[in-house]
Amino acid sequence: MSWTQGTLHLPASSEAIHTRASAVLDQLPDTQAGAVARLQVLAPRAHYRPTFISQAAAALTGLRAELDRLLVTGRCLTVTPYQHGVGQHQGNQYSLAAPNAVATLAAKLQDGADPLLPTGQLHAIAWLVTGNSETALADALAPLCAILPLPEWCAALRRLTASNDAMSKPTAAKVPRWKADEPLVWNPLRSARSLLGAELAQLESLAQGATTPIAKLATLAQRRAAKLAELEQALGQLVDIHGQLWHWQGQGDAASLATQLGQSNPPDHSHSMTVGALLLSPSPLTFWQELTR
Repeated sequence: MSWTQGTLHLPASSEAIHTRASAVLDQLPDTQAGAVARLQVLAPRAHYRPTFISQAAAALTGLRAELDRLLVTGRCLTVTPYQHGVGQHQGNQYSLAAPNAVATLAAKLQDGADPLLPTGQLHAIAWLVTGNSETALADALAPLCAILPLPEWCAALRRLTASNDAMSKPTAAKVPRWKADEPLVWNPLRSARSLLGAELAQLESLAQGATTPIAKLATLAQRRAAKLAELEQALGQLVDIHGQLWHWQGQGDAASLATQLGQSNPPDHSHSMTVGALLLSPSPLTFWQELTR
């Protein structure tokens, strides 16, 4: 078949879906207005008394604000043995002793040449993950990266666990390379699918018109119970986290934090393989502080 040139137009398949759906949905406004009018007549006769559990739930509406306070804006600085100018490099071996990692973090707090150097009063938390060999550091990092997926830590873990056999040279695939299967949902299909899907959702809702309000409420109750059970299971799994790291916290401006960090007595040079992170925020880092308590 020869190549031909054509212009873009809305696919007939999507247009047909819209035409058939709108034939029913266009009747909805008038029908719905009549139903609402009939309900308004009954409104003075309808009285609902809040249940005791609704009142108890209303008393806990402030928990949302407490949860929102755990999400703070700040910065995270990381060090690994594989960063240029940070780790020590000799032949194929890289290392970064714990004291040198802390010294690097402290020095960066006084780097006036960096335009993003934090200013003002700050809350700080520092973490170190250490080992006396690449294998030991990889073993310590593996469970932590599943919980604290800091990009630089994850990159260091991939490098630590990679197969670096110099005698093995796999054959490279030709360019361009195939990618894995994925949904072919670029625009305009993405937009068309979203809009037509919303339109069909209205039809599906109307199709349940034969279901009584009591049956709908029973279904909603079942869904709520299932959702609560799902949340309970997920929260139980969230509590079951493990891993070990060194942690430090401080408060003050960047210069003060640099001094505090420099005097913090980190693990000694026997911890020759180290990755570290320094979290800074004007707001208290409550969640991250309690994570390592």
